[in-house]
This record gives sequence, structure tokens and C-alpha cells, in this order.
Amino acid sequence: MLLKDKIALVTGGGSGIGRATTQRFAEEGATVLAVDINEAGLEETARGLDGVSTMVVDVSDSAQVNAAFERVASEHGRLDVLVNAAGVSGPKGEIDPGTHFLTDITDDDWDQVVAINLTGSFYTVRAAVPLMRAAGGGSIVNIASVSALVGYPLNIYYPASKAGVLGLTRAAAGGLAADGIRVNVVCPGAIDTPMLNAIPDEARQQVIDLAPINRMASARELAGTILFLSSDDGSFYTGQTLSPNGGMWM
Repeated sequence: MLLKDKIALVTGGGSGIGRATTQRFAEEGATVLAVDINEAGLEETARGLDGVSTMVVDVSDSAQVNAAFERVASEHGRLDVLVNAAGVSGPKGEIDPGTHFLTDITDDDWDQVVAINLTGSFYTVRAAVPLMRAAGGGSIVNIASVSALVGYPLNIYYPASKAGVLGLTRAAAGGLAADGIRVNVVCPGAIDTPMLNAIPDEARQQVIDLAPINRMASARELAGTILFLSSDDGSFYTGQTLSPNGGMWM
């Protein structure tokens, strides 16, 4: 088992990539706290799994984030792995295909998406460091997007927030290496998740058609990449960008 006896916290654990990662980690022997704003989704994620507990957390609220890590500290005294899978494609978790990608974006639109996708990752990384130091090191895997690497005209808050996650990852990797903490980022392409499936069929197909491997990947496929970076198999990786994208970006 690649994560036997490891303690992990996964954000966005109520669906999609976060759910698949939580389930894969549990199969590999980890004890996992899955957090999400979606309580029903968390219950579905944890059903039938040993070693998985859940907590309703809004990652854009630093007090709620800190409370989750305080729970890990109280129950385990350390943290070995953090995966930041919480994210939204647009305000209220959806994309409005009728808006101009830039000129129709409001201040609130921008603030909501950046608060979850970028600021939420900052809050969790900040809270994880003391617990990982107590463990003698650890692995942080942030989830960005292939849109942070290429110039697709998506609603501007999404690629901008995900590009911010790249910068956060690289700076944290450089600063935390001396503590034995590795920090990497995964930039997925088209993944079969509720987020991608929420957009109109035509728009979703346009995204899929950008890749030579002309399909969506399953969330479990992506969880395999996250597992690699989280385990000792990825022990010489830090500050790296892995992009399972079917060839959208090479």
C-alpha cells in the first residue's frame, strides 16, 4: 500500500477529483479527512470506506479551514499529505456561456472564484505546514488546470485563479523543501466531473476536441497522478507541474 499509515486531508472531497482521490487514498491505506461544502456529497464519498472521515468546510473561509486542521492536529498530531482539489469553474459553481469572457465579468464574479480556487489553496497550505513539520515532512498536491498553461478564452477568473495556483506551488516548493515538504501541482485537461459536465454539451465537446486523445479522462485516472505525487514514489518531485491533458498542451 502506497500510503499505509499516512494521514491525509483532501479538499473538494464531496465530488469529482476530490472524491476519487479520497477513495484511492483509502484503498492505499491512508487515513483521510475529506472536506467540502457539500455535506451530502461527502457522505456519498465516505460510504463503505474505512479510514475516511468528513467535515463540512468552505475553503474560502480561513476560520473553517483552520478548524479542519485543528481537528487533524487533535486526532493525529501530524499531517502527511494535503490535496487541494476544491475548486469552481465560475460563481455559484457554474459557467454562464452567454457572458463575454472578460468584459462581462463583475467584481463579485472575480472575487468568488479567486477566493475558492486560489485563496482557499493558500489557506490550506498555510495551515498544513506546522502539522507537516511535526510529521518530519509531507507532500502537498495542488490542482490547477491546463487553462493555466495555454491561452484559451475561458471566463477570465478561471485561468487567472489557476495560474495563481502555479505560482503559489512553485514559491511554496522552494520555501518548504528544507522542511522536507514537497509541493507540486496537477493541471488537468478534460476530466469527467460534475464541473465539466455542467457546461453545455457543445462547449464541453469543444474542450474534448482540443486533445489528440479525444476523450475525457475519469477522475480516478487523475487520482492516480495525485497518488504518485503524494507517495514515496514521487519523493524527488517538488515544484513540478504534471498535466494529464490528453495532449492539449505538450
